[in-house]
Amino acid sequence: MNNHEHRSRRAFFQRLLRSDDDGVAIITVTLVGVAVAGIVAVLAINTVRNYRESREERQVGEVLLLAEAGLDEAIFELNQDNTYSTVGAMPGALDAAGEEAWVRSQAAGMATIPGENGEYVIIKPEGSDVVYSVAYTPAREVPSAQVQVLKADLYLEPPTPGSPYLPSRGFSSAGNLTIGNSGSAGVYGTAGGVHANGILSQGGSATVLGCATAYGPNDFAASNPPGCGPATGYFEPIPEVEPLLFHSLSMFDLCVEGGVGVVRAGPAHSDPAKQGANGLPCSGEKVGSPGDVGWQLKPAGWSYQGGAGVFFVNGGQVGIDRDSGTGVNGATIITAASNEATLTCNTATRVGNVADGDIEIAGGVQLTPHPSAGDLALVAGRDIRARGNANVWGALLAREQIGLGGTPGANNALIGSSPCHTPGSPIARNEFSGDASITYNGGLSIPNYGVLNPVWNVSIDRWSEL
Repeated sequence: MNNHEHRSRRAFFQRLLRSDDDGVAIITVTLVGVAVAGIVAVLAINTVRNYRESREERQVGEVLLLAEAGLDEAIFELNQDNTYSTVGAMPGALDAAGEEAWVRSQAAGMATIPGENGEYVIIKPEGSDVVYSVAYTPAREVPSAQVQVLKADLYLEPPTPGSPYLPSRGFSSAGNLTIGNSGSAGVYGTAGGVHANGILSQGGSATVLGCATAYGPNDFAASNPPGCGPATGYFEPIPEVEPLLFHSLSMFDLCVEGGVGVVRAGPAHSDPAKQGANGLPCSGEKVGSPGDVGWQLKPAGWSYQGGAGVFFVNGGQVGIDRDSGTGVNGATIITAASNEATLTCNTATRVGNVADGDIEIAGGVQLTPHPSAGDLALVAGRDIRARGNANVWGALLAREQIGLGGTPGANNALIGSSPCHTPGSPIARNEFSGDASITYNGGLSIPNYGVLNPVWNVSIDRWSEL
């Protein structure tokens, strides 16, 4: 083989080898592309699946949070009003499936409450210790909506006593206050002082020892000692006088049943087995007649005859013309209005609609609080009026007004908590008439006055998913 033939054959084999390499490369590239496409497809499927599962998990979490929000709102409402309910009584003898079906059917016909990423419905059956929350994500009308039903068993505990209220002045008025018309009238003592969230008037030459402040005009402004702060334009919150706030102190509830006076055990009665429920006057066992505890029911109302203890008069008028004695023989008298549940006060017209609940104190009467009630002497569902030289030691609280016509005692703190006046009631404004005066040397403590809402505390004992 000559050199020319040898070179030609070698060139042929080189071309053949290059052709084989190109084919292998094409096949390799094709196979790699198929593999990559498969991987991408698998990844895409997994991504879609993961996204769907993630979205479903998120919706499940969101609907659970919504349902829990419904339970939280229900507990808030129940702690404002223990009678709160959204539906009637639940049928009895339901199994688990029937219970859930009933709850869902009730929720389907009720307006939803909007929440974050969805909405919910609260189902609180009347008269039950259970509440339900039905949540929907994203909305109830969406066919594919996630639905969650939660059930909470409620735990109820009696209201805890409030912090004692420590009066800082002799008289606090939520409305106007007029003090005396003689030189001996006024408010005296080491902690003397007055405040009115209305007008503070000096009837004549009356005196106020300590600071005299008011939101409106103040006739005592010029005589204020140093350090009193603004004499006018000053508003001081005054806790409302609500007789039910003090019901837990009651040893005896005085009730009218069938036109006859009846005494029932109050929440503080000495026999726990007979005690009534706090906040529910006249719910305890009958423990005698009014005469047994030093009271009498007359056509004009209740008459205090010198009994010892803490008394809650469940509606009506109270007249006091007997002494109470001292120490364990002392008496604390709390009088509720007949319309405690429906009374109103129009702050624009300053007209109230309180029905009775007044306390009238005759001249010369000596009254000392019962030790179990701290320094609380009298609580009136409407007005307190004291005549002559009645001697009352302790705190006198009236929902509306207090009127004094004498010198009621050696150490008094008076509170008239409402700016409203009910037409026909004994007193039209807080006032000291004639030479009436009080003395406040401080140190008085009023139990339970710190309680703003005397209802049972409601919390979730346990909850579960239906």
